[in-house]
Order: sequence, then C-alpha cells, then structure tokens
Amino acid sequence: MRYPALALLCLGFPVFSAADEPVPNLSGMVDIGYISSMGTTSGSKDTFRGKVMLTNTGEYWINIFSGEGISVRDEYPATNDTEHYLLNYKARHYLNPLEFFTFRGQWEKDLLSASEYQAFVSLGLGRELIKTDHHFLKIELGPGVRHTEWSQAATENNAMGLLSWDYDWKISDVSRFTHKGTVESAEDSTVTRISNQFRQNVTKVIGMTVNHDYRYEHGSQNKREGIFTFGINYQFQ
Repeated sequence: MRYPALALLCLGFPVFSAADEPVPNLSGMVDIGYISSMGTTSGSKDTFRGKVMLTNTGEYWINIFSGEGISVRDEYPATNDTEHYLLNYKARHYLNPLEFFTFRGQWEKDLLSASEYQAFVSLGLGRELIKTDHHFLKIELGPGVRHTEWSQAATENNAMGLLSWDYDWKISDVSRFTHKGTVESAEDSTVTRISNQFRQNVTKVIGMTVNHDYRYEHGSQNKREGIFTFGINYQFQ
C-alpha cells in the first residue's frame, strides 16, 4: 500500500514574558505518531500524524509558526481515505508580565470537506491565569474574519470570534501533560478543536508521546473527528 508523504511545518511555543529569565531565540519540536487498527468488516487501517513546531522569541514579539498533517489509509478501495492539513501563525506582544496582544492566522485543508480550504485571521488579547513551577494556563480572546473557498459554491467571508486556551502540567522532571483548545465561532459554523498530549522523556530532547486530537464542526452538516496516536517527540533549542 502506498501512503502520501505528510509535509508538516509548525512552530512550538514556550511563552515567556519580558520579566522572565532569558530564553533561547529559536526553539521547536517535531512529533511523529502512528497507530494501526484491524476490524472484521473495516479491514486494516493505518493512521499517520505529524506536527512540527518552531518559536522565535524576539525582544518585543514572540512569533509562533505551526503545522500538522494527518493521513488515514485502509485496504478497501471503496472507502474514502482522508488527509488533513493545518497551518498556523501566531504573534504575541506582552503589554505587562501577565497580559499580551495577539495576532493569529490559520489555513486548513481537509480532502473530505466540501471546501477547497478554510482560513482566518484574528486579533485579540490574552492573559496568563496560572504560572507556577508545575502548572501554566493562559487564555486568548478576540474577533476575526473567516474565509471559506467552497468547491462548488460561492466564496464566503464571515466575521468570527476566537477563544483559545493552553494548559501545561509539569508532572515531574521527565513527564508532562499539555491540553490545548480553540473555539472558532462564525455565522456559517462553529469549530471546536481539542489537543491532548502526554510526554515521557527518554533523553533530554527525545520523548515518547500519547496524543489525542479532536475536532467538532457544528453547522449545516455536523462533523466530528478524533484521532489517537502513539508517537516520538524531539525538542530542540
């Protein structure tokens, strides 16, 4: 069986304020996951998932580029295989040690979707709610515009609101749990994304991960997708 290559470009993000200790100018991570399943009626199915993350921390701005790809293949030609790609850009400028201004741009393509692609840009404000040695939580909220390029319909532009949150739990020196989510609400549909990851360090830069990614779109045709993978994670700075 032949599988398409997943090209992923993403950027990861330790978020720090100007009052913190100096951080590396460039840091990032690569995470590659895979899971195989077999059923009596559905046959064997292989799921590949990849994420790449890079963060550039400047004197005034933190620039975050991110991307991920998912490919699902099974042995039945009549079944629709799927590929899903997501690219993100985020910029943060801290107004004080806890609050920051944020700009975000996103592009998404799903081969099983009725749209060629969907993209949005948004502006907003964010705040760090919890920041301790073991727990870190921040939220962002702001308005934006969503652009949808339909395959067989007119292009749409809709005003939207964006809510996002990011929780990081340092369980121990070698294990960490992260939970990230966004709600993208517009007139045509509301998209909720949830991403969970547990990472267990093998070395200082390499770890084993368990990932669960979930996407739910509430609109004219409600669509729910979830993927569970085991992976290898590499971090650098």
